Order: sequence, then C-alpha cells, then structure tokens
Amino acid sequence: MKIHDPSSQAMQKDYDVTDIERLMGKRDWKGYDEVIKWLKKEGDEDRRFTPGEVQHMIDDFSRARDQGIDFARDPEQLHKKLKSSR
Repeated sequence: MKIHDPSSQAMQKDYDVTDIERLMGKRDWKGYDEVIKWLKKEGDEDRRFTPGEVQHMIDDFSRARDQGIDFARDPEQLHKKLKSSR
C-alpha cells in the first residue's frame, strides 16, 4: 500500500513558464549567477515555489550558465533556453 507523501511530490515537481515569470518579476536580474545565488539563499522561503521547483531551477540555471547560453530577460525565451540545456 502506497502512502501519499506530499513532501516527496513537492521535491519531484518541475517548474514551468509561470514560475520563471514569477522569478523574473522579483528583480531586474543581470545574469545566471545572480539568480542562482538568490534561489539557493531565498528560493525555498518563497511559498510559491516548491522545493523541487527551486532545485530544478538551480540545476537548469547552472547548466545554462556552464554551457554559455545567453541569459534572457524574457520569461518565455529564458524558459526555452533552460529546458533546452538539459
């Protein structure tokens, strides 16, 4: 018998374009490093993001940075770039 575990689901949940829109609306971000630093420090405290979303964003922002993908301020473009870096 499986027990419903909301915390496990919260860790597995991936982000979508609306999460990137919320994130981009928080500040005038200058680049990946600034976003990654904020996500690591304050991402889990933002009640609109699940722990899984925060971790997936950190992973994808870090990968995009490491691959030299240009930072986009437009949430839809940024979302596509992050997902294509996987």
